[in-house]
Amino acid sequence: IETIVNTVSDLFEDELPYDKYSFLSILKPNLYGGLEHHDSTALVFDARKFQERKSYLRWLELVAHEYFHTWNVKRIRPKALGPFDYQNENYTSMLWLAEGLTSFMDQYFVYSTGLCTMEEYLQAQVENLNSYLKIPGRKFHSLEQSSFNAWIKLYLPDEFSNNSTVSYYLKGGIVFFLLHAEYCKQGKHLNEFTKALWARYKENPEVGMTSEEVYGVIENQIGKDSRHRFETWVQTTEELPIEDSLTSLGLQIEWEYPDTLYSGMVLDNSKESLKISKVQLDTPAYRAGFLPGDELIAINDMRIDSASQPTFWNQLIKDRLYTILIARQGMMMTKEMSFESTPRVIKSIKVLDEKLANAAFLKS
Repeated sequence: IETIVNTVSDLFEDELPYDKYSFLSILKPNLYGGLEHHDSTALVFDARKFQERKSYLRWLELVAHEYFHTWNVKRIRPKALGPFDYQNENYTSMLWLAEGLTSFMDQYFVYSTGLCTMEEYLQAQVENLNSYLKIPGRKFHSLEQSSFNAWIKLYLPDEFSNNSTVSYYLKGGIVFFLLHAEYCKQGKHLNEFTKALWARYKENPEVGMTSEEVYGVIENQIGKDSRHRFETWVQTTEELPIEDSLTSLGLQIEWEYPDTLYSGMVLDNSKESLKISKVQLDTPAYRAGFLPGDELIAINDMRIDSASQPTFWNQLIKDRLYTILIARQGMMMTKEMSFESTPRVIKSIKVLDEKLANAAFLKS
């Protein structure tokens, strides 16, 4: 924690914005989360996972995330976030700045301090990108919309949320990764962007920022074209130029094509009966008309339940049409569906040009 505190605070090359800072670590089984305050943070984590390297790095990212919020959110902030109206929801279209920038920086801080390797850092990006690419909602909800609708989407999720929206934490972090690539193309670093936001805050600490001011910082530092690209990533649902941006950083995606079958349905195996909890948009299950809550009874007249499902699933054949008996709200009905190959996933991100990669991801 001390290493992270020193690295984050050194970025701003300034007096600390607090007299004393406290970390309240609440270590309880099966819990995870954090909440920033003006000069403290509450961190919630499962202490049993400290022995797992991957989970420990996630803890360090949580520490860096909440501590960075001391600057970004508690001081640098969207105009709508302060002063707060604590009696009502506070709507803003700029949580991509508050949480997206922070989500990029938290993993970068853990790497730049030397607390994880380049391989571990890039593996974290693989997981981010794979999670993002599995979300159909990215095609329907921009970052601005995702932010503004947080009260009714992110904080009130339902079985269709994955099909209709995207997390401004996840996509926001990826978008700032791409913005970092824009800075690197011109021999600069996203740290310069963050420092400019901090300078703007100190000039007028009582008033939050507008999106136009944020875009203006990008334009002033790396030009109109980069500003336009960033605005597009924030305001629209256009696909992100992930591979092109990684290439500019000396990195390359290695794709993997899993040798498994894919239906697009997520099954709940917690009980003896086998129910669908989610159905992914534009997948075999979606096109066949399956819905969350449907109970699978039989496939081609053979009974299926939670116990038999793993073995049963492995015997199915791609592109063969199956008749599936389900129960829906007390009614029995059949659906016909064929399984497809599982969509490709990112296996790894390789360093192709060490000079470019090392220049982009500096060690502190």
